[in-house]
Amino acid sequence: MRLFILSTVFVIASGVSTAQSADEMLGPVDLSTPEGAVYSLMRGMYQGDPDMIDRVMLEDGVFRRALPDGRITQDGLPDWRTWVGTLEVGTAHEELFEVRTQQFGNMATVWAPFVIRVNGAIANCGVNTMTLAQTGGEWKIVFGMDTPAPGDTCHSFKATYSAP
Repeated sequence: MRLFILSTVFVIASGVSTAQSADEMLGPVDLSTPEGAVYSLMRGMYQGDPDMIDRVMLEDGVFRRALPDGRITQDGLPDWRTWVGTLEVGTAHEELFEVRTQQFGNMATVWAPFVIRVNGAIANCGVNTMTLAQTGGEWKIVFGMDTPAPGDTCHSFKATYSAP
């Protein structure tokens, strides 16, 4: 039994430190891995495609935000999805870096620090965490939460971020 448990636990740690290219951001949905699903969510934003967002999210999936004052926002996915639908291709780019994934069987968590640029200017930064489940052979996001980096640190966030 112990061997079975040890053999089914997979911990994947990968450092992603370079920006995703425009070609990568224009790619299709990839639900073959937890990381593929999370990157597909970012591609959906980059492409201004709310239908791509729907393909990545599990039905009834939610997004919340942990605010610096300790409050947790209610589900922001519907408003974010609507905003994505207003974007032209390339308007918003959420760059992920130092992505970390932990997986056990058909469940995974992806920790993904980010810097968002809108019209080329840094607009926000912080850390995303996504909980995913593999269903029907595809990885889908069940729950997402982010928290912004403190104060006006986004210009140096990527250079100074140190993963736990």
